[in-house]
Amino acid sequence: MIDIEKLKEELRNLPEGMIVLLETSADRSFEISLASVSVMTNKNDNGIIVSASRPYLNLVNMYQNNDIDTGKIFVLDCISKSQNAEVEAENVRYVDNVSALTNISLALNDCIQTIDGKKFIFIDSISTMLIHNKPYVFARFMHSILTKMRLNGIGGILIFLENKSNREVRAEIAQLCDKVIKIE
Repeated sequence: MIDIEKLKEELRNLPEGMIVLLETSADRSFEISLASVSVMTNKNDNGIIVSASRPYLNLVNMYQNNDIDTGKIFVLDCISKSQNAEVEAENVRYVDNVSALTNISLALNDCIQTIDGKKFIFIDSISTMLIHNKPYVFARFMHSILTKMRLNGIGGILIFLENKSNREVRAEIAQLCDKVIKIE
């Protein structure tokens, strides 16, 4: 296991196109998310954030409070629409809910095609998405997403909360990633 500073250093040195699964505890997940997005945007990459744990407005405010360049971020918000909390902005697309995997996939495809330059995809909570989806369906969804990333030369970071459940899905996702990092 590594600490947050070592994580930042590892992420800074990632080769282009690498896909990393970060495993952490629930109490560290947001700190890890902020650090990861900060490092990736500082590498001059544009980020597509698939947010299953925080609504757009809260996420953007947190990014701004932590000096993350929100001009390099596009958010696929999987929460706000189901709560009637949509906010008009150029860098967000609302998906019905976390279980709308087809819509998430289509929106992600659209972002990949329309956002210029180097990009990365950040999925803030595999664990939250698993709560709302059948494990075997979600595993197929993740396989499809990771394959699209590889075909387009896009790197990414996935956050997975350490727990005893869904170890099979975690194992399937991990085998599709280039690196798995456990964070204390």
